[in-house]
Amino acid sequence: MFNKKWTLKHTGDVCESELSKKLKISPEISQILKNREINNEKDAEIFMNPSLEYLRDPFLMKDMDKAVDRIKKAIDNKESIWIYGDYDVDGVSSTSILCLYFDSINYPVNYYIPNRLEEGYGINEEAIRHIHNQGCNLMISVDCGITSVEEVKIANELGIDVIITDHHECQSEIPNALAVINPKQEDCNYPFDMLCGCGVAFKLIQALTPKEEFKNSLYKYLEITTLATICDIVPLVDENRIIVKNGLTLMSKGNNIGLRELIKVCGVETEKIGSSHIGFSIGPRINASGRLGYSMLGVELFTTKDTEKAKEIAMLLEEKNNERQLIEGKMYQEAEAIIEANEKYKTDKVLVIANEGWQHGVIGIVASKLTEKYYKPTILLTIEDGEAKGSARSIKGFSIFDALVRCKDLLNKFGGHEQAAGLSLDKENIDKLSNEVNKFADYELTEEDLIENVKAELELKEESISLELVEELHKLEPYGLNNPNPRFIVRDAILKSIITMGKNKQHIKFTIEKEKSYECIGFNMAYLKERYMPGDKVDVLFQLDENNFMGRRSIQLLLKDIRMSYPKNSSTNEDIIELFSKTIPSENCLYDIKEVDKNSLYEKFGFDNIEEMISGNKDINIFDYITKDTLVIANTINGFYRAISDMSLVDEGIIDGFDINYNEIMSNSVKLQLIFSPNIEKINIKRYNNIILYDYLYNMGDYSHLYEKANNEAIIIKYYSQTDLLYLNNIVNNLIPEREEFIYVYKFMLSNKEINVDFKDIKKVFNMIPLKVFTILKVFKELLLLDFEFVYDNLLNTKSIHIKLLPKPDKKLNLDESKILKNLKTLNEKYRESY
Repeated sequence: MFNKKWTLKHTGDVCESELSKKLKISPEISQILKNREINNEKDAEIFMNPSLEYLRDPFLMKDMDKAVDRIKKAIDNKESIWIYGDYDVDGVSSTSILCLYFDSINYPVNYYIPNRLEEGYGINEEAIRHIHNQGCNLMISVDCGITSVEEVKIANELGIDVIITDHHECQSEIPNALAVINPKQEDCNYPFDMLCGCGVAFKLIQALTPKEEFKNSLYKYLEITTLATICDIVPLVDENRIIVKNGLTLMSKGNNIGLRELIKVCGVETEKIGSSHIGFSIGPRINASGRLGYSMLGVELFTTKDTEKAKEIAMLLEEKNNERQLIEGKMYQEAEAIIEANEKYKTDKVLVIANEGWQHGVIGIVASKLTEKYYKPTILLTIEDGEAKGSARSIKGFSIFDALVRCKDLLNKFGGHEQAAGLSLDKENIDKLSNEVNKFADYELTEEDLIENVKAELELKEESISLELVEELHKLEPYGLNNPNPRFIVRDAILKSIITMGKNKQHIKFTIEKEKSYECIGFNMAYLKERYMPGDKVDVLFQLDENNFMGRRSIQLLLKDIRMSYPKNSSTNEDIIELFSKTIPSENCLYDIKEVDKNSLYEKFGFDNIEEMISGNKDINIFDYITKDTLVIANTINGFYRAISDMSLVDEGIIDGFDINYNEIMSNSVKLQLIFSPNIEKINIKRYNNIILYDYLYNMGDYSHLYEKANNEAIIIKYYSQTDLLYLNNIVNNLIPEREEFIYVYKFMLSNKEINVDFKDIKKVFNMIPLKVFTILKVFKELLLLDFEFVYDNLLNTKSIHIKLLPKPDKKLNLDESKILKNLKTLNEKYRESY
């Protein structure tokens, strides 16, 4: 029912805890720490103040001793050392910090970064021969090399010793290098294998430097390593968190000249720099130069000692980034056009899209955007001279690297990890690749896997939304993988205004209102404007931020998703109309209505009075009762959507999903069950340990059956208030049409004979609310006056009803003969007696 699945990490209210008291933090911050499995004072202190003292011993990494010995030997013998990097932020940063290290010991080295457009990713033979001709004795690869088996073999034949430092996934054969430093190797016992490439290079520098000296010299490399760690999207835990937390503090002081000037160009206030600025502003400018074939600029920027030169390079990187954005926008539009023009992409679980002349360097960004929009793994390829090269991006739970391993016979070259990869193949193999990865995906991915699960920390109460909480959230930085920027939800807010903004009107800005009003910004989410209107009741999922305009600070919600908390118009909303159709029973599934003595009923079940037996309470944490063995009952549209909203927020690991039923429960599943407009007598009540009523029941007979048949251990929760009775009253009042309304529909069908009506047009076509229309149609079908069936078009995502007039019966129409109508009249009577 929703485009994305929302899951609350913590359900229910947030209360003050011992941890929040001891650390003098708000209950919300304490709960977020608990969500990250940080439950005691010591762990919380380390998390919020990770010290550089906790950096691990680099010599625990396989081959680190070999690498250090060989580098020191090269220095002693004045050999020629070359650093072989990669063109992305991680590779450029890795190259830069090793250059800074060798400069600090006054030893000259050279570096080589392949041109992305001409050479592609990783070590290549031509480059090796080039640096061999330059007299290279020792080559140190950074952020690449772990799959370069043949290339290392060539280097060995040419007399070049190779040290590989990398962090990418290893394949079956490891290159025969003098030393291979990669914590992901199976026989490497290093206790943390989630470092980025620059993080591994940082550990090499740590190993090369005397321990006491490194305590001071590490600050030369920390900012650049922080940049790489954030941009390479590795988990910000353990050493990565230590590096980034301390690196951001150092970055705010502007220690590295080049990085400082680049930050200025981005328009970021240095003292307020955070991980989001690095990931969305600074990193892309370094990446842009590499994507367009100018990777050397990043190394020049980070290693220069000249402020003027740093300013010049920073401005050049800004120009390259603007150029990259134009290329990216054009490529994205072309990829979208290809998807829309081919129906197969609607059913393919992996999007494999190829085109002539796309820019190599920008493909990865566009693949990421397509993956985010469609929430499907995406392989984007550019075709040139009969070969297709490109990038792959994936979704949670699907290893694109494993998928490519399954297709390796079709590929010329590939490498990467679970969520991202690079590849090349012959043009004629593109369709075969698409078929094979989709076969793999059909086995690995269910339809539910293709619905993005967005996790929120907790449901934020309005009184907690404050600038003080914004300030407190900074204590949990840096944010990244495994420590995401906290997201929250607010439900049942009124949408007051909505506009698009930005140079290309690509962003959205709107205001929501609870007791107070809040401004929300959704970047690159302008497409939402068509789906919502002022006055809609919505749920929002967001990050909490502040807007500082002209010195005035205010709360701002950074939108991550939005959904209707209650559909717009019950007369035109297809989902609600479908629910109305389920409310009216068929001839073979009439409501069982039990005769009971209302006045003595409460005594039978131990209540003091009738009000106590039927009255509800919404002041409870309903999530305490939503479990696998729970039955949820709703009788109104409002109750149904309240129940769906609550159930949808519970982690599927707890409830294993839920089933939706109408009138009867057909499934024997142990899943959480929701039933709308139930025939209470036909439910096996004893199966459930919790029974939650989101609405009043139709009559006292339903309550009697519920209490009588429930097992002795069952907890019955009446999660409604007196106001909810008005919703039920509205449905019961409209169950039985007037005689004139029956005549109107029959005359209409005499004129039309056979008709197909979209759900959303039912009120307009028949000039009455859909609930009454369904009563009339079901009664007429029972009396053999007409036939109808529901038509669902999954391709067009539409619902309609096909109605056909039957031959005129011999006898005169008598509505009193309808069992359905009699049943609904009795239901109406008992409802009025009960309430």
